[in-house]
Amino acid sequence: MTDFAFGDSPSTRSPEKSKGLSLVAPCALGAFSLVAGWMLMGGSQLDIRVPLIYNGDGLLMLLVIKRLMENLWVFHSSAMGAPFGSYLYDYPIPDSGSLAALKVFGVLSGSAATALNIYYLIGFPLNALSAYFVARRFRLSRALSFSAGFIFTMLPFHFLRLPHLFYTWYFPAPLFIWYAYKIYIGNLFSSDKSRGLSGQIGHVATLLVLSCFGVYYSFFGVLAFLAATLCKYLRVRSIISIFPGILAVAIVTIGIVANVAPNLADRARHGINTEVAQRNPSEAELYGLKITQLLLPRVGHRMAPLAELTQKYTTTFPLVNENETASLGAIGSVGFLALLLALIAPGKEQRRDERLYFLAAITFVLVLFCTIGGGSVLFSILISPMIRAWNRVSVFIAFTSICAAMLITQLGIERYAPRLRATWPAIGGIGAILCAIAIWDQTTPPCQACNDATRAEYLNDARFIGAIEKESPKGSAIYQLPYVRFPEALSVGGVQSYDQARGYLHSASLGWSYGAMKGRAADLFFRALAEAPLERQIEVARRIGFSGIYIDRRGYADGGAAIEAELTRLLGGPPDLISGNKQQIFYELTRNGAAVAPVPAGLSVDQIITRAGFVAR
Repeated sequence: MTDFAFGDSPSTRSPEKSKGLSLVAPCALGAFSLVAGWMLMGGSQLDIRVPLIYNGDGLLMLLVIKRLMENLWVFHSSAMGAPFGSYLYDYPIPDSGSLAALKVFGVLSGSAATALNIYYLIGFPLNALSAYFVARRFRLSRALSFSAGFIFTMLPFHFLRLPHLFYTWYFPAPLFIWYAYKIYIGNLFSSDKSRGLSGQIGHVATLLVLSCFGVYYSFFGVLAFLAATLCKYLRVRSIISIFPGILAVAIVTIGIVANVAPNLADRARHGINTEVAQRNPSEAELYGLKITQLLLPRVGHRMAPLAELTQKYTTTFPLVNENETASLGAIGSVGFLALLLALIAPGKEQRRDERLYFLAAITFVLVLFCTIGGGSVLFSILISPMIRAWNRVSVFIAFTSICAAMLITQLGIERYAPRLRATWPAIGGIGAILCAIAIWDQTTPPCQACNDATRAEYLNDARFIGAIEKESPKGSAIYQLPYVRFPEALSVGGVQSYDQARGYLHSASLGWSYGAMKGRAADLFFRALAEAPLERQIEVARRIGFSGIYIDRRGYADGGAAIEAELTRLLGGPPDLISGNKQQIFYELTRNGAAVAPVPAGLSVDQIITRAGFVAR
């Protein structure tokens, strides 16, 4: 297969020029992707110190980053769930690669918000370069590999998945597909003989690193490996041919187990927490992949009729949820349909393009397994329901489809317009047109009103929590109402799942009652305490070091009027502080010389409960 680059003919290209081009193209792609992503998120009006998302799971991501900044790792925080502390062992976050990156960004920037933004923006060049280099391994030209990388990183998934921050780093998908291809052609763990053992160790290390960027992507990679192994066996009919694929699956599995080992060890010591991360097998249907959504335009498309088409589907058909982020875009959809044709009408084996056939086979298996009513249902019933959001495989299908579209373009040029191969403007122009189509089709203009609203809310909370910190004794804790479970809680009135984390996010020297792991002793204590008479809550709170009460008015049907009136009566005066947007209020518990008893460090949960003089029933 001819390998041509930005119009350079292999016969006229010097080694020096080829080496220079090999560096220029990926560097340009990385820079272009980063700038494009930055502009689409707000450009010069984007404040790097204000998080791109400040609600829902975005708040969970921010508190995870802050925990990483303040502690060795994410598992423990003494400032959440105070005075007991907060432990995350019951809630696995098997993304050690992303956690490590966020820890570095957070420590270097000194801000969880800045770290979140840096992580998200770096995802643009990271995804693009991963797709570029794998496309090159599929012998695509530099121009079309450039386009493939850019189209891939501009997927609607990238923008619509911001609340699930870790999934915006979907660079493992192309790399897993490439390793599946190496299994298919039979040179995984048997090639690079000139590098000897070091080459094989490199493959093992790469697969282990890839397993550190999420169970979902690792699992889909394993599916691709198994599909490639089956295709290889059917082609050569040799049992030995399956060993590289099985070894690759084993390596990734070991990596996944290593990521969740601390959680498994804690479960062995303390038992299963039945309130946390429990999944039902039926959720495989609820969050499954839908082929229609792969082919529909993205949500909020720039062209009104296309946006209306998707909106009509969303509001009319059942089982529409996070799977609405799966759109492949126009270019990816063309590639997807082409792969379907390549699979059902491959032509004579000696004339077919093995790259297209491989991409078609892998795509078919992923769709067959992950779609609603597919193999995922049997997996959830017979093996484990913990993998439930099968629609997230869309980034794997997007890469195979985009790669197929670029490959077909290249094959078409070679067959029908071979002179274009040596014409830089023509090849560059085709690539530019494809990138422009991707921008128009797969993205939407930046929402400056959204950014302004996020900034106003974030700064409002920062000012209010800062004022609380000034009023409160250093090292004391703040009791928060209404009580909200952590994590993955239902909303309480207008208080959403992670809204109570805002106090922790903006403070440096205070503890906060929110964040004890639900279902464990500390959480059960706060759950029962919130049901006690308010006077009793105040008494207990003072005994265990709480110097103030933080009330979110949105959590009450009457806007907090009743609880505010009672606190004013019990504490002898109105709130000490009211937030700028009037949604939160704060009362000091140290009024009129009332004693607050700090909790000594090192006490166990049972000792703190005994000190409180309150037993959850």
